Amino acid sequence: MKKESFSLRRKARLLSAVVVGALLLSSCAQDGFDEDERWSSSVKNTQLESPAVEDITIEASADGAQTIISWPVVEGAGGYICSVLDVSDAENPAAVDGIQDSLIDRCTIAVTRAEDTNYKFVITTAGNDKFNNKQAETATEVAFTTFTESYASIPAGTDLAEWFANNTIDGTGELCFDLEGGAEYYLSRDLDFYDKQVTLRSNNRTDHAKIKITADASFMTSTGLSFKYIDFDCSASTKPLIRLSATPDPSIQGATGSGDYYNIMQPITINTCNVDNMRGTLYYDNKQKYCASVLLITNSVIHFTLDGTGEIYDQALISAYSGHINNFTVQNSTFYNTGSDEATYFVRYNNSGRCTRAGYTADYVNYRNCTLYNIAKSGQMANYGGLAGQASSNYTVTNNIFVDCGGNEVARRIVAGRVGSGVANFSNNTYMFDNDFTENLAGYDNSGTDIKEDPGFANPAQGDFTISGATQISRRTGDPRWIPAN
Repeated sequence: MKKESFSLRRKARLLSAVVVGALLLSSCAQDGFDEDERWSSSVKNTQLESPAVEDITIEASADGAQTIISWPVVEGAGGYICSVLDVSDAENPAAVDGIQDSLIDRCTIAVTRAEDTNYKFVITTAGNDKFNNKQAETATEVAFTTFTESYASIPAGTDLAEWFANNTIDGTGELCFDLEGGAEYYLSRDLDFYDKQVTLRSNNRTDHAKIKITADASFMTSTGLSFKYIDFDCSASTKPLIRLSATPDPSIQGATGSGDYYNIMQPITINTCNVDNMRGTLYYDNKQKYCASVLLITNSVIHFTLDGTGEIYDQALISAYSGHINNFTVQNSTFYNTGSDEATYFVRYNNSGRCTRAGYTADYVNYRNCTLYNIAKSGQMANYGGLAGQASSNYTVTNNIFVDCGGNEVARRIVAGRVGSGVANFSNNTYMFDNDFTENLAGYDNSGTDIKEDPGFANPAQGDFTISGATQISRRTGDPRWIPAN
Protein backbone atom coordinates (compact mmCIF):
# COMPACT_ATOMS: atom_id res chain seq x y z
CA MET A 1 0.00 0.00 0.00
CA LYS A 2 1.35 3.38 -0.92
CA LYS A 3 2.31 5.47 2.04
CA GLU A 4 0.59 8.79 2.43
CA SER A 5 2.64 11.72 3.63
CA PHE A 6 1.18 14.30 5.97
CA SER A 7 2.58 17.80 6.44
CA LEU A 8 2.27 19.73 9.67
CA ARG A 9 -0.43 22.34 9.17
CA ARG A 10 -0.31 25.74 10.78
CA LYS A 11 -3.67 27.31 11.51
CA ALA A 12 -3.20 29.28 14.70
CA ARG A 13 -2.09 32.88 14.69
CA LEU A 14 0.16 33.97 17.53
CA LEU A 15 -0.45 37.21 19.38
CA SER A 16 2.40 38.95 21.15
CA ALA A 17 2.13 39.96 24.78
CA VAL A 18 2.11 43.62 23.73
CA VAL A 19 -0.86 43.18 21.44
CA VAL A 20 -2.72 41.09 24.02
CA GLY A 21 -2.16 43.80 26.59
CA ALA A 22 -3.55 46.36 24.17
CA LEU A 23 -6.61 44.22 23.55
CA LEU A 24 -7.23 43.82 27.26
CA LEU A 25 -7.25 47.57 27.64
CA SER A 26 -9.21 48.35 24.49
CA SER A 27 -12.97 48.87 24.44
CA CYS A 28 -15.58 50.87 22.66
CA ALA A 29 -15.15 53.48 25.39
CA GLN A 30 -11.55 54.01 24.31
CA ASP A 31 -12.29 55.36 20.84
CA GLY A 32 -11.73 59.04 21.57
CA PHE A 33 -15.09 59.71 23.22
CA ASP A 34 -15.65 60.45 26.88
CA GLU A 35 -18.15 58.43 28.97
CA ASP A 36 -21.17 60.56 27.96
CA GLU A 37 -20.32 60.34 24.28
CA ARG A 38 -19.68 56.61 24.22
CA TRP A 39 -22.62 55.69 22.03
CA SER A 40 -22.93 58.99 20.09
CA SER A 41 -23.19 58.32 16.38
CA SER A 42 -24.29 59.83 13.09
CA VAL A 43 -25.91 56.48 12.26
CA LYS A 44 -29.66 56.77 12.88
CA ASN A 45 -32.89 55.08 11.79
CA THR A 46 -30.87 52.08 10.62
CA GLN A 47 -31.21 48.30 10.67
CA LEU A 48 -27.90 47.27 12.30
CA GLU A 49 -25.84 44.22 11.41
CA SER A 50 -23.72 41.97 13.62
CA PRO A 51 -19.92 41.99 13.15
CA ALA A 52 -18.75 39.72 10.35
CA VAL A 53 -16.94 36.48 11.14
CA GLU A 54 -13.76 37.65 9.46
CA ASP A 55 -13.69 40.78 11.62
CA ILE A 56 -13.77 38.91 14.93
CA THR A 57 -10.40 38.13 16.53
CA ILE A 58 -10.02 35.25 18.98
CA GLU A 59 -6.60 34.74 20.57
CA ALA A 60 -5.02 33.34 23.70
CA SER A 61 -3.61 35.73 26.28
CA ALA A 62 0.14 35.76 26.76
CA ASP A 63 -0.04 33.37 29.73
CA GLY A 64 -2.60 31.11 28.09
CA ALA A 65 -5.08 31.52 30.95
CA GLN A 66 -7.65 33.54 29.03
CA THR A 67 -9.19 33.83 25.60
CA ILE A 68 -9.36 37.38 24.26
CA ILE A 69 -12.26 38.04 21.89
CA SER A 70 -12.51 41.38 20.08
CA TRP A 71 -14.53 42.90 17.25
CA PRO A 72 -14.82 46.29 15.51
CA VAL A 73 -17.22 49.04 16.59
CA VAL A 74 -20.64 48.93 14.94
CA GLU A 75 -21.63 52.58 14.61
CA GLY A 76 -24.98 53.40 16.22
CA ALA A 77 -25.10 50.21 18.31
CA GLY A 78 -26.52 50.05 21.78
CA GLY A 79 -24.01 47.38 22.77
CA TYR A 80 -23.56 43.74 21.90
CA ILE A 81 -25.47 40.67 23.07
CA CYS A 82 -22.80 37.99 23.58
CA SER A 83 -22.51 34.36 24.59
CA VAL A 84 -19.32 32.33 25.08
CA LEU A 85 -20.19 28.64 25.28
CA ASP A 86 -18.22 25.48 26.03
CA VAL A 87 -19.62 23.10 23.42
CA SER A 88 -17.42 20.09 24.17
CA ASP A 89 -20.69 18.35 25.00
CA ALA A 90 -22.71 19.56 22.03
CA GLU A 91 -25.99 18.50 23.62
CA ASN A 92 -25.32 20.49 26.77
CA PRO A 93 -23.45 23.72 26.00
CA ALA A 94 -22.27 25.59 29.08
CA ALA A 95 -21.75 29.33 29.49
CA VAL A 96 -18.17 30.36 30.17
CA ASP A 97 -17.77 32.81 33.06
CA GLY A 98 -21.54 33.37 33.00
CA ILE A 99 -21.51 35.07 29.60
CA GLN A 100 -24.72 34.00 27.91
CA ASP A 101 -27.03 36.47 26.16
CA SER A 102 -25.14 39.13 28.10
CA LEU A 103 -25.24 42.80 27.04
CA ILE A 104 -21.63 43.93 26.59
CA ASP A 105 -20.84 47.66 26.30
CA ARG A 106 -17.35 47.25 24.89
CA CYS A 107 -15.63 45.57 21.96
CA THR A 108 -13.35 43.16 23.83
CA ILE A 109 -14.01 40.45 26.40
CA ALA A 110 -11.64 38.09 28.20
CA VAL A 111 -12.85 34.69 29.41
CA THR A 112 -11.29 31.68 31.08
CA ARG A 113 -9.45 29.41 28.66
CA ALA A 114 -9.38 25.67 29.41
CA GLU A 115 -7.08 23.18 27.69
CA ASP A 116 -8.46 21.00 24.89
CA THR A 117 -11.94 22.52 24.81
CA ASN A 118 -14.32 23.36 21.98
CA TYR A 119 -16.04 26.74 22.21
CA LYS A 120 -18.54 28.89 20.36
CA PHE A 121 -18.81 32.69 20.44
CA VAL A 122 -22.15 34.25 19.52
CA ILE A 123 -22.62 38.00 19.04
CA THR A 124 -25.64 40.10 18.05
CA THR A 125 -25.45 43.87 17.66
CA ALA A 126 -27.99 45.43 20.05
CA GLY A 127 -30.33 48.17 18.92
CA ASN A 128 -30.20 51.76 20.14
CA ASP A 129 -33.60 53.34 20.86
CA LYS A 130 -32.06 56.79 21.20
CA PHE A 131 -31.12 56.78 17.53
CA ASN A 132 -33.94 54.51 16.37
CA ASN A 133 -31.43 51.85 15.33
CA LYS A 134 -32.79 48.31 15.27
CA GLN A 135 -31.09 45.22 16.69
CA ALA A 136 -29.35 43.01 14.12
CA GLU A 137 -31.69 40.39 12.71
CA THR A 138 -29.09 37.63 12.81
CA ALA A 139 -26.28 36.69 15.16
CA THR A 140 -22.74 35.88 14.12
CA GLU A 141 -21.31 32.60 15.40
CA VAL A 142 -17.64 31.66 15.54
CA ALA A 143 -16.42 28.22 16.60
CA PHE A 144 -12.96 27.97 18.13
CA THR A 145 -10.92 25.43 20.01
CA THR A 146 -7.99 25.23 22.42
CA PHE A 147 -6.86 21.85 21.14
CA THR A 148 -3.27 21.92 19.92
CA GLU A 149 -3.19 21.84 16.15
CA SER A 150 -3.91 18.40 14.74
CA TYR A 151 -1.33 16.68 12.58
CA ALA A 152 -3.78 14.10 11.25
CA SER A 153 -7.08 12.42 12.08
CA ILE A 154 -7.37 8.63 12.24
CA PRO A 155 -10.63 7.02 11.06
CA ALA A 156 -12.81 5.11 13.51
CA GLY A 157 -12.36 1.33 13.58
CA THR A 158 -8.68 1.53 12.62
CA ASP A 159 -5.94 -0.83 13.69
CA LEU A 160 -3.41 1.78 14.80
CA ALA A 161 -0.42 -0.46 14.08
CA GLU A 162 -1.58 -0.82 10.46
CA TRP A 163 -2.44 2.84 10.05
CA PHE A 164 0.94 4.11 11.21
CA ALA A 165 2.71 1.47 9.09
CA ASN A 166 0.99 2.93 6.02
CA ASN A 167 1.20 6.64 6.78
CA THR A 168 4.57 8.35 6.96
CA ILE A 169 5.14 10.92 9.71
CA ASP A 170 7.31 13.73 8.37
CA GLY A 171 6.72 16.42 11.01
CA THR A 172 8.82 17.51 13.96
CA GLY A 173 7.94 18.62 17.47
CA GLU A 174 4.71 17.48 19.11
CA LEU A 175 2.50 15.72 16.56
CA CYS A 176 -1.14 15.39 17.61
CA PHE A 177 -3.21 12.59 16.12
CA ASP A 178 -6.95 12.88 16.62
CA LEU A 179 -9.15 9.89 17.36
CA GLU A 180 -12.90 10.18 16.95
CA GLY A 181 -14.68 10.67 20.25
CA GLY A 182 -16.62 7.55 21.28
CA ALA A 183 -15.18 5.46 18.43
CA GLU A 184 -13.33 2.15 18.77
CA TYR A 185 -9.74 1.51 17.69
CA TYR A 186 -7.38 -1.46 17.96
CA LEU A 187 -3.72 -2.26 18.48
CA SER A 188 -2.75 -5.65 17.03
CA ARG A 189 1.04 -5.49 17.48
CA ASP A 190 3.79 -3.29 18.88
CA LEU A 191 3.69 0.29 17.62
CA ASP A 192 7.06 2.08 17.94
CA PHE A 193 7.04 5.85 17.34
CA TYR A 194 10.80 5.88 18.01
CA ASP A 195 12.00 9.51 17.64
CA LYS A 196 8.61 11.07 16.79
CA GLN A 197 6.91 12.91 19.68
CA VAL A 198 3.34 11.68 19.33
CA THR A 199 0.16 12.68 21.14
CA LEU A 200 -2.80 10.35 20.69
CA ARG A 201 -6.02 12.00 21.82
CA SER A 202 -9.75 11.89 21.46
CA ASN A 203 -11.11 14.97 19.70
CA ASN A 204 -13.75 15.21 22.44
CA ARG A 205 -12.50 15.11 26.00
CA THR A 206 -15.93 14.18 27.39
CA ASP A 207 -16.47 11.27 24.97
CA HIS A 208 -13.33 9.18 24.99
CA ALA A 209 -12.06 7.20 22.06
CA LYS A 210 -11.58 3.54 22.97
CA ILE A 211 -8.48 1.49 22.15
CA LYS A 212 -8.61 -2.29 22.57
CA ILE A 213 -5.22 -3.97 22.59
CA THR A 214 -5.96 -7.25 20.83
CA ALA A 215 -2.61 -9.04 21.21
CA ASP A 216 0.55 -8.86 23.29
CA ALA A 217 1.47 -5.33 22.25
CA SER A 218 2.75 -2.01 23.56
CA PHE A 219 3.00 1.59 22.48
CA MET A 220 6.73 2.24 22.20
CA THR A 221 8.86 5.37 22.02
CA SER A 222 12.34 6.79 22.38
CA THR A 223 11.03 10.30 23.03
CA GLY A 224 7.98 12.02 24.54
CA LEU A 225 4.57 10.36 24.28
CA SER A 226 1.13 11.50 25.44
CA PHE A 227 -2.27 9.85 25.70
CA LYS A 228 -5.27 12.12 26.28
CA TYR A 229 -8.97 11.32 26.72
CA ILE A 230 -8.67 7.64 25.80
CA ASP A 231 -10.10 4.46 27.33
CA PHE A 232 -7.73 1.48 26.99
CA ASP A 233 -8.81 -2.15 27.28
CA CYS A 234 -5.67 -4.17 27.99
CA SER A 235 -7.35 -7.47 28.88
CA ALA A 236 -5.96 -9.32 25.84
CA SER A 237 -2.35 -8.23 26.38
CA THR A 238 0.31 -9.31 28.88
CA LYS A 239 2.69 -6.50 27.86
CA PRO A 240 3.17 -2.96 29.21
CA LEU A 241 0.97 -0.19 27.87
CA ILE A 242 4.10 1.98 27.44
CA ARG A 243 7.40 0.29 26.63
CA LEU A 244 10.45 2.32 25.65
CA SER A 245 12.18 1.45 22.38
CA ALA A 246 14.57 -1.49 22.55
CA THR A 247 17.16 0.51 20.58
CA PRO A 248 17.35 4.08 21.92
CA ASP A 249 17.80 7.01 19.59
CA PRO A 250 21.57 7.61 19.81
CA SER A 251 21.12 11.37 19.44
CA ILE A 252 19.52 11.64 22.90
CA GLN A 253 22.40 10.09 24.84
CA GLY A 254 23.71 12.75 27.21
CA ALA A 255 21.13 15.22 25.91
CA THR A 256 21.13 17.11 29.23
CA GLY A 257 24.78 17.94 28.70
CA SER A 258 26.27 15.35 31.02
CA GLY A 259 26.05 11.67 31.85
CA ASP A 260 25.50 8.70 29.57
CA TYR A 261 21.76 8.23 30.00
CA TYR A 262 19.48 8.29 26.99
CA ASN A 263 17.62 11.42 28.07
CA ILE A 264 13.98 11.69 27.02
CA MET A 265 13.58 15.45 27.38
CA GLN A 266 9.86 15.59 26.49
CA PRO A 267 7.20 14.38 28.96
CA ILE A 268 5.59 10.95 28.88
CA THR A 269 1.99 11.54 29.93
CA ILE A 270 -1.25 9.69 30.61
CA ASN A 271 -3.83 12.45 30.90
CA THR A 272 -7.54 11.93 31.57
CA CYS A 273 -7.53 8.29 30.53
CA ASN A 274 -9.02 5.04 31.80
CA VAL A 275 -6.66 2.07 31.62
CA ASP A 276 -8.55 -1.13 32.32
CA ASN A 277 -7.41 -4.71 32.95
CA MET A 278 -3.65 -4.13 33.11
CA ARG A 279 -2.31 -7.64 33.73
CA GLY A 280 1.26 -6.52 34.33
CA THR A 281 3.61 -3.55 34.17
CA LEU A 282 2.20 -0.18 33.03
CA TYR A 283 5.51 1.52 32.08
CA TYR A 284 8.77 -0.27 31.27
CA ASP A 285 12.18 1.02 30.17
CA ASN A 286 12.95 -2.18 28.21
CA LYS A 287 16.25 -2.73 30.01
CA GLN A 288 17.81 0.36 28.46
CA LYS A 289 19.50 3.21 30.32
CA TYR A 290 16.83 5.82 29.69
CA CYS A 291 16.12 8.79 31.90
CA ALA A 292 12.63 10.17 31.39
CA SER A 293 12.57 13.84 32.31
CA VAL A 294 8.88 13.61 33.30
CA LEU A 295 6.50 10.70 33.77
CA LEU A 296 3.09 12.21 34.53
CA ILE A 297 -0.15 10.37 35.22
CA THR A 298 -2.97 12.82 35.82
CA ASN A 299 -6.78 12.75 36.02
CA SER A 300 -6.76 9.04 35.19
CA VAL A 301 -7.93 5.67 36.52
CA ILE A 302 -5.49 2.75 36.23
CA HIS A 303 -7.05 -0.65 36.96
CA PHE A 304 -4.72 -3.63 37.41
CA THR A 305 -6.06 -7.18 37.25
CA LEU A 306 -2.84 -8.96 38.15
CA ASP A 307 -3.43 -12.70 37.89
CA GLY A 308 0.02 -14.20 37.28
CA THR A 309 -0.35 -14.29 33.49
CA GLY A 310 0.91 -10.80 32.71
CA GLU A 311 4.52 -9.65 32.62
CA ILE A 312 5.54 -7.73 35.75
CA TYR A 313 8.92 -6.48 34.57
CA ASP A 314 11.54 -6.03 37.28
CA GLN A 315 8.70 -6.85 39.73
CA ALA A 316 7.36 -3.30 39.34
CA LEU A 317 4.20 -1.76 37.93
CA ILE A 318 6.21 1.28 36.85
CA SER A 319 9.71 0.10 36.01
CA ALA A 320 12.70 2.26 35.20
CA TYR A 321 15.01 -0.31 36.74
CA SER A 322 17.70 0.09 34.09
CA GLY A 323 17.58 3.86 34.28
CA HIS A 324 15.83 6.73 36.01
CA ILE A 325 12.86 9.11 36.08
CA ASN A 326 13.75 12.67 36.99
CA ASN A 327 10.22 13.84 37.79
CA PHE A 328 7.66 11.19 38.70
CA THR A 329 4.23 12.74 39.27
CA VAL A 330 0.84 11.14 39.87
CA GLN A 331 -2.07 13.46 40.61
CA ASN A 332 -5.87 13.43 40.68
CA SER A 333 -5.75 9.74 39.79
CA THR A 334 -6.73 6.29 41.02
CA PHE A 335 -4.59 3.14 40.98
CA TYR A 336 -6.10 -0.14 42.10
CA ASN A 337 -5.67 -3.90 41.74
CA THR A 338 -8.52 -6.39 41.84
CA GLY A 339 -6.47 -9.41 40.71
CA SER A 340 -5.28 -12.38 42.75
CA ASP A 341 -1.59 -11.55 42.21
CA GLU A 342 0.50 -8.52 43.11
CA ALA A 343 3.68 -6.70 42.19
CA THR A 344 6.60 -6.31 44.57
CA TYR A 345 6.94 -2.59 43.78
CA PHE A 346 4.67 0.17 42.58
CA VAL A 347 7.59 2.18 41.13
CA ARG A 348 11.24 1.19 40.79
CA TYR A 349 14.38 2.90 39.45
CA ASN A 350 17.93 1.64 39.20
CA ASN A 351 19.52 2.06 42.62
CA SER A 352 22.36 4.06 41.10
CA GLY A 353 19.92 6.49 39.52
CA ARG A 354 19.87 10.08 40.72
CA CYS A 355 19.56 13.51 39.16
CA THR A 356 23.24 14.47 39.11
CA ARG A 357 24.16 11.33 37.20
CA ALA A 358 21.58 12.11 34.52
CA GLY A 359 22.46 15.78 34.11
CA TYR A 360 19.81 17.33 36.41
CA THR A 361 20.14 19.30 39.63
CA ALA A 362 17.14 17.88 41.53
CA ASP A 363 14.83 14.85 41.62
CA TYR A 364 11.07 15.01 42.20
CA VAL A 365 8.55 12.45 43.43
CA ASN A 366 5.01 13.79 43.66
CA TYR A 367 1.77 12.16 44.84
CA ARG A 368 -1.08 14.66 44.89
CA ASN A 369 -4.76 13.88 45.47
CA CYS A 370 -4.55 10.23 44.50
CA THR A 371 -6.43 7.14 45.63
CA LEU A 372 -4.42 3.90 45.77
CA TYR A 373 -5.95 0.56 46.72
CA ASN A 374 -4.31 -2.88 47.03
CA ILE A 375 -1.13 -1.75 45.30
CA ALA A 376 1.94 -3.88 46.18
CA LYS A 377 0.11 -4.86 49.37
CA SER A 378 2.85 -7.08 50.75
CA GLY A 379 5.60 -5.29 48.82
CA GLN A 380 6.91 -1.72 48.60
CA MET A 381 5.54 1.53 47.18
CA ALA A 382 8.96 2.45 45.81
CA ASN A 383 12.53 1.29 45.41
CA TYR A 384 15.08 3.87 44.31
CA GLY A 385 18.07 3.83 46.61
CA GLY A 386 19.89 6.56 44.70
CA LEU A 387 17.45 9.17 46.04
CA ALA A 388 17.90 8.20 49.69
CA GLY A 389 19.16 11.03 51.91
CA GLN A 390 20.12 13.29 49.01
CA ALA A 391 19.73 17.06 49.40
CA SER A 392 18.58 17.10 45.78
CA SER A 393 15.60 14.79 46.43
CA ASN A 394 12.19 16.45 46.67
CA TYR A 395 9.03 14.64 47.77
CA THR A 396 5.48 15.99 47.78
CA VAL A 397 2.86 13.62 49.20
CA THR A 398 -0.37 15.49 49.84
CA ASN A 399 -4.07 14.68 50.11
CA ASN A 400 -3.77 11.00 49.18
CA ILE A 401 -5.62 7.89 50.35
CA PHE A 402 -3.51 4.72 50.59
CA VAL A 403 -5.45 1.58 51.51
CA ASP A 404 -3.72 -1.82 51.70
CA CYS A 405 -0.61 -0.56 49.93
CA GLY A 406 3.14 -0.96 50.20
CA GLY A 407 3.47 -3.37 53.11
CA ASN A 408 2.21 -0.75 55.58
CA GLU A 409 5.37 1.32 54.95
CA VAL A 410 4.09 3.74 52.35
CA ALA A 411 5.66 6.97 53.62
CA ARG A 412 9.01 5.36 54.40
CA ARG A 413 9.40 3.81 50.96
CA ILE A 414 8.26 6.91 49.07
CA VAL A 415 11.13 8.88 50.62
CA ALA A 416 13.54 6.00 49.88
CA GLY A 417 13.96 5.04 53.53
CA ARG A 418 15.14 8.39 54.84
CA VAL A 419 14.55 12.04 54.15
CA GLY A 420 18.06 13.20 55.03
CA SER A 421 18.53 16.80 53.94
CA GLY A 422 16.04 16.55 51.09
CA VAL A 423 12.71 18.35 51.00
CA ALA A 424 9.63 16.35 52.02
CA ASN A 425 6.18 17.92 52.05
CA PHE A 426 3.51 15.63 53.53
CA SER A 427 -0.06 16.57 54.44
CA ASN A 428 -3.55 15.10 54.84
CA ASN A 429 -2.74 11.53 53.83
CA THR A 430 -4.64 8.42 54.90
CA TYR A 431 -2.55 5.28 55.51
CA MET A 432 -4.93 2.39 56.20
CA PHE A 433 -3.76 -1.21 56.16
CA ASP A 434 -5.94 -4.20 57.02
CA ASN A 435 -8.53 -1.83 58.51
CA ASP A 436 -6.00 -0.30 60.91
CA PHE A 437 -3.69 2.70 61.13
CA THR A 438 -0.43 1.28 62.46
CA GLU A 439 2.07 2.59 59.92
CA ASN A 440 5.13 4.12 61.55
CA LEU A 441 5.35 7.64 60.14
CA ALA A 442 8.09 8.98 62.42
CA GLY A 443 10.90 10.48 60.39
CA TYR A 444 8.93 10.27 57.15
CA ASP A 445 5.54 11.96 57.43
CA ASN A 446 6.08 14.26 60.40
CA SER A 447 3.25 16.61 59.47
CA GLY A 448 0.83 15.41 62.12
CA THR A 449 -1.95 15.80 59.56
CA ASP A 450 -2.44 12.12 58.67
CA ILE A 451 -6.07 11.00 58.78
CA LYS A 452 -6.76 7.96 60.96
CA GLU A 453 -10.23 7.33 59.65
CA ASP A 454 -11.68 4.75 57.24
CA PRO A 455 -12.35 6.58 53.96
CA GLY A 456 -15.38 4.34 53.50
CA PHE A 457 -15.00 3.40 49.84
CA ALA A 458 -18.36 2.63 48.26
CA ASN A 459 -17.38 -0.56 46.39
CA PRO A 460 -13.66 -1.00 45.69
CA ALA A 461 -14.11 -4.46 44.18
CA GLN A 462 -16.17 -2.83 41.45
CA GLY A 463 -13.92 0.20 41.07
CA ASP A 464 -16.14 2.63 43.01
CA PHE A 465 -13.97 4.59 45.44
CA THR A 466 -16.52 7.22 46.39
CA ILE A 467 -15.60 8.20 49.94
CA SER A 468 -17.85 8.51 52.97
CA GLY A 469 -15.21 9.33 55.61
CA ALA A 470 -16.13 12.70 57.09
CA THR A 471 -12.54 13.90 57.48
CA GLN A 472 -11.49 12.88 54.00
CA ILE A 473 -14.57 14.64 52.61
CA SER A 474 -13.98 17.82 54.59
CA ARG A 475 -10.30 17.98 53.60
CA ARG A 476 -11.12 16.87 50.06
CA THR A 477 -8.52 14.13 49.87
CA GLY A 478 -7.95 11.35 47.38
CA ASP A 479 -8.80 11.41 43.69
CA PRO A 480 -11.29 14.31 43.32
CA ARG A 481 -13.64 12.21 41.19
CA TRP A 482 -14.59 10.21 44.30
CA ILE A 483 -15.47 13.16 46.55
CA PRO A 484 -19.28 13.44 46.94
CA ALA A 485 -20.78 16.54 45.39
CA ASN A 486 -22.60 17.55 48.58
